[in-house]
Amino acid sequence: MKNAMKKYLALALALLMVLSLVACGGETAPATEAPAADPAPAPEADPAPAPEADPAPAEGVTIKFQQWWGVELPEGYLQGIADDFEAETGIKVELISAPWSDTKTAITAGAANGTIADVISVDGAWLAEFSEMGLLADLEAAGLNTELAGDVWSVNGVKHVVPVNNFTYPMYVNMDILNASGVEAIPTTWTELVDACKKIADAGYSAFALNLGVTNANGIQNVFMHTGWASGIGLKNEAGEYDVAGNEDIKALAELYKTLYDNGCLYAGMSTLEEAEMTSNFAAGNCAFTVASAATMGEFSNLDFEAALIPVKDGYEGQSGICYASWAAGISEASEHKAEAAQWLNYLLGGIDGTDGSVSAGLASTQTAFPNSKIANPDYSATPAQFQSFYELYKENYVINEFIGLPNASSVMTDMTNDLVLYLEGDLDVDTLLNNWQGYLDNAGA
Repeated sequence: MKNAMKKYLALALALLMVLSLVACGGETAPATEAPAADPAPAPEADPAPAPEADPAPAEGVTIKFQQWWGVELPEGYLQGIADDFEAETGIKVELISAPWSDTKTAITAGAANGTIADVISVDGAWLAEFSEMGLLADLEAAGLNTELAGDVWSVNGVKHVVPVNNFTYPMYVNMDILNASGVEAIPTTWTELVDACKKIADAGYSAFALNLGVTNANGIQNVFMHTGWASGIGLKNEAGEYDVAGNEDIKALAELYKTLYDNGCLYAGMSTLEEAEMTSNFAAGNCAFTVASAATMGEFSNLDFEAALIPVKDGYEGQSGICYASWAAGISEASEHKAEAAQWLNYLLGGIDGTDGSVSAGLASTQTAFPNSKIANPDYSATPAQFQSFYELYKENYVINEFIGLPNASSVMTDMTNDLVLYLEGDLDVDTLLNNWQGYLDNAGA
C-alpha cells in the first residue's frame, strides 16, 4: 500500500506542478454514490457512550472540513452548525467547500501537497481508492462513537467512513396512468409489475423508465440491482465473495428486465437515458414507473403519485433492501487532530453528549434526506406526504449499496451497463452477461 500511495502522490504532485496549484475540477464519480456496505437497519436503540480517544479533544484547536455539503445546503447553514460546535467545545471547524464534482480532486491534491483537511467528505465510489491510498484513519481508534450510526463503511474490517445523511431511492408511481390503464393497485411483486406494465403499454403509455446511459452509469445500481436488493438478491454470497456467474437469482432478475423490454414496457431510449432525464420525464407525466432519489420528490408536485418500495420476487417475504447514496465523512490519516475530528463527527450524529440528534435531524430535513443517526428525529412536516410515508418504509427495512467500497466502481458499473444493454437488445445471452460481470467484479481491484 505504501508503494502504491507513493506512486499516486508523485503523479498527483507532478500534475500540480503542471497545472499550478490545482484545487478542484476533473474526475467525477457516480452520484451514488456507490458501497459494499453491509445492510444497515433503520435506526433504533439507545447508543452506547462514546469511546475515549487518546489524546483527548482539546479547546483552541482548528480542524478543517473539506466537503461539498455547504454548496448544496442553504447559505450559511453548515457554518451555523460549525459555530455552535465551537461555542460548545472551543474547537473551531474551518469549512472548505467545493461542488461535489470538484471535491475528490481537491482532496487528492491536498494529499499530494500535504494540505489535506482533517475531515473529508467521501462519496461511496471513492472509498476503496482513498483507503488504498492510505488517506483514511480508523474511525474507532480516533474516537468515533459508532453506536450512534446506523451504518459505517469499512474496508478490510476497518471502519473508515460514516454517513450522516442517506439519500434513498423509492419507486415512483404515476397513479393517473395506472388508473387510465386499468391497473387497480401498485404492483408489489415481479409478476404484478410485468402484468401492470403490459396493461400500461397496451393502453399507449410508457411504463417503466430504466436509465442505462453511461455518462453517469448509475442505473445499474439505482434501478437494476436495487430491484434485486429489494428481494435479498445481491452480488455477493454469505462469505462476502462476488457470486454472479451462474447465480440463478441474478439470472432471474435479468430475465425480468428482458421481459419488460420484449413487452415494449421500458422507456424509449434507455441506452442513453441518464438519471436527471429519467426524473424529469416522470415529472412531466411521461411514464408510469421510475426509480429516483427521494430528494427529487418536490419536482412531482403537479402529479398524482406515490412513493413505494420496488416490487419483490414472487414468494419473497423478508425485509427490502433500499438503494442509497450518502453524505458521508472520514478522518484524514494525516490529521494531527484526530480526536477533535472524531468529536466533530460525533456532534453531527449525536450532539455534544451523544443523546441529541438534532443536528443530524436538521441536516436530513433540510436536504430531504434520511438521517444515519440512530437518535435523530427529523421534522418532515413541510415535506410531501409521500416522503413522510416512504420514511416509515425506510425505517421498517434497510439500506444497501454493494457498489460502495468497490474499487474502480465507475468503470465496473459502466461495463456492466453496456453488457446489460446488449443483453436486453438480444445481442448477448444471459449466461455470458453474468460471466462478464463476474470478471469485472473480480478484476476491479487489479
